[in-house]
Amino acid sequence: MKRIVLLFSVLLIGEMLFAQQTYWVFFTDKANVTFDPYAYFDAKAIERRELNHISLYELSDYPLNDSYKAAIADLSEEVVGETRWFNAVAVVVDEASLEIIRSFPFVKEVELIDNDAVLASSSDEHIMYEEEKAESIDELLEQVQRFNGELFVQNQIDGKGIRIAVFDGGFPGVDKHRAFAHLRKNNQILKTWNFPAKKENVYGWNSHGTMVLSCIAGMENGKKMGLATGAEFLLARTEIGLEPAKEEVWWMQAVEWADKNGADVINSSLGYGKSRYNPKDMDGKKSLVSKAANMAAAKGMLVCNSMGNEGMDKAWRVLITPADADSVLSVGGIEPETNEHINFSSYGPTYDGRMKPNVSAFGTARVAHPKGGYTSASGTSFSSPLVAGFVACAWQTRPNMTAMEIKAEVEKSADHYPYFDYAYGYGVPQADYFLNVQKTFLASKTPAIQFMQDENSIYILVHPDDLQENVLLAHIQNSEGTLEAYWQVEFIRQVPSAFAIDKNRFHQGERLMVRFHDEVKTFSFGQEEPAQWLPDKYDTQNFNYLLERAPAKNYKTSSFGPLAKYYIHPYLAWGFVLPPFASDQYDVNYGRSESFLFGIRFKGNVCKWYNLGANLEVGSTWFSVRGLDVPTITYNKEYVKTTMLNLEFYQRFRLAPAEMFGMGLYFDAGIYGSWIFGNKHFMKKEVNNIIYTETRKKLDFVAPFQWGVRARLGFELIAIYAQYRLSNIFINKSDLPKPEVGIELSIPMSL
Repeated sequence: MKRIVLLFSVLLIGEMLFAQQTYWVFFTDKANVTFDPYAYFDAKAIERRELNHISLYELSDYPLNDSYKAAIADLSEEVVGETRWFNAVAVVVDEASLEIIRSFPFVKEVELIDNDAVLASSSDEHIMYEEEKAESIDELLEQVQRFNGELFVQNQIDGKGIRIAVFDGGFPGVDKHRAFAHLRKNNQILKTWNFPAKKENVYGWNSHGTMVLSCIAGMENGKKMGLATGAEFLLARTEIGLEPAKEEVWWMQAVEWADKNGADVINSSLGYGKSRYNPKDMDGKKSLVSKAANMAAAKGMLVCNSMGNEGMDKAWRVLITPADADSVLSVGGIEPETNEHINFSSYGPTYDGRMKPNVSAFGTARVAHPKGGYTSASGTSFSSPLVAGFVACAWQTRPNMTAMEIKAEVEKSADHYPYFDYAYGYGVPQADYFLNVQKTFLASKTPAIQFMQDENSIYILVHPDDLQENVLLAHIQNSEGTLEAYWQVEFIRQVPSAFAIDKNRFHQGERLMVRFHDEVKTFSFGQEEPAQWLPDKYDTQNFNYLLERAPAKNYKTSSFGPLAKYYIHPYLAWGFVLPPFASDQYDVNYGRSESFLFGIRFKGNVCKWYNLGANLEVGSTWFSVRGLDVPTITYNKEYVKTTMLNLEFYQRFRLAPAEMFGMGLYFDAGIYGSWIFGNKHFMKKEVNNIIYTETRKKLDFVAPFQWGVRARLGFELIAIYAQYRLSNIFINKSDLPKPEVGIELSIPMSL
């Protein structure tokens, strides 16, 4: 009976852990509420509404019904937050109370907030901490020069008059670091709010926000790390890392808070992706944060959001939400040295085929270190704030434009426009566009590119005189505006060259667009073009593929990975036998009674937070014992070694996600069976320091098949485990110890 109780106790712990969940509770109406916009909104928020011809009395801005909120709060363990825009409260509640809540006539619907939302910030940013000396601060200009940002500086355009809200995990050092001295001196940080802690102080916690803010407005001795050094700021802490079910709630609240306090631009170097959603959910409609981002645009604000850092994850690769929202200016990353797509930056499009990213910027940046000085950091978390600072300056030059108008202008200013693809978007925005500076190019005697075709292929011919810039971009776009394929190729030698595309990939109604050497040219299906120049010979193999993708049709991603359909990986375990409940035959040396196991683990996702799996492992357990039945003899060493093959079946509950290895915080509960296929008993008999005998013999077990229960608690690659053998191993009529604890190291795998 005790064994049955123990087994069920282990297997039901997971359900106990999930007895309470976080839910959105949506109300049917806002009956009996009043609203004074002049008391609620900051004067700048009212000014923005007037510019965008938005009513000050929109129902979405009205508060929630207090009696509705009170009724829900009475049945909840915690009220996490609320949203005026969507007329809902977020609460932590158990199933019994949830059923009562569902029955209320004023409750429209209830929606689970999964425990798997995740920020795309410091945990997966590939951050490299390299202390920088103050003398090298001039190097920080490169990330703003890439926008031709010196033109903004020369024309004293610094984002003045624009208010930027920054959402992140904390801002330690912003109240002290010299990179933000100008913001403190001029009182440019207007408001702060810590949504998890429900207080104003945000100057602590995750250092990621400090680095992000420096990419928008950091400055040292007049040298800019970001362009918007004259803007005003609202700083919101919305992320804490290991309570992700609540983080989307806080993000939603922060958007409304930013609106209330007059923000024009929101930078969100955060996102929610593979830990909670599937690629097909990245359609701008599934997540509440994408709906909130679109609502922000409807209120006259522009959200700049990181695309995400999933470009190398074969089980995901695509953008995260809210970067999938139509109204968001989604920002990808490029390599500073080569200006090519940086490998970790997520790709577009959205699942429904819309073009993302919109633009790109450096994916590695120089940033302020929270402890003082400067450092280098990588991730689309830093390309987004670089663009947000650019947007503030651009908007300063066009103060009467709406958010969506300035978004379109930023896209047009980008250096690849009108060419785009799902790696770069339209490229890197350029300041000269907003200052009406005319670019001058050295005119070639002949076009840099031209098209030729035969019955099998379409050829993009590149003139050898233009191969100093040796990277060509090309895409095939269908009649619906989505891309069927796109390429980035690098020419190897300065010789007449051609890039060939199979005609089978090109269909009626589609067009081929090419960008090379500041020239953009389009070729339509069936088009005939007279050759302006044609070499006698040209090399069709004179290039390397830097990128080739055909993304639009089916969103093919790998089914293999920690958060994908299935995952297989090896692991090592090292454990120690614990004291038994009773033993009258053996005095066990527990410090030397160890288990060593090597295993292969398989798991399959039932859903994002619940998996089923099996382990196959081989190893041995050493029971180090000292006989008590012959007191006149000292046994210097005596142990029993068993070699076994184990099979475990388990269920996994993901308690919180993490993006570095994708396993996050998890709890496993399972049952295992063991076949003992080898064993030996070793004794070394010693009297008065003289060794008399050493014996080794094979033991016969009454029951070579064993079984028991296991539980694991792990975070990413490290776990602690505990197991209890429910069957017996008898030596000299004494049952060897049954409990065991240990540590386990997973070895990550990718395909």
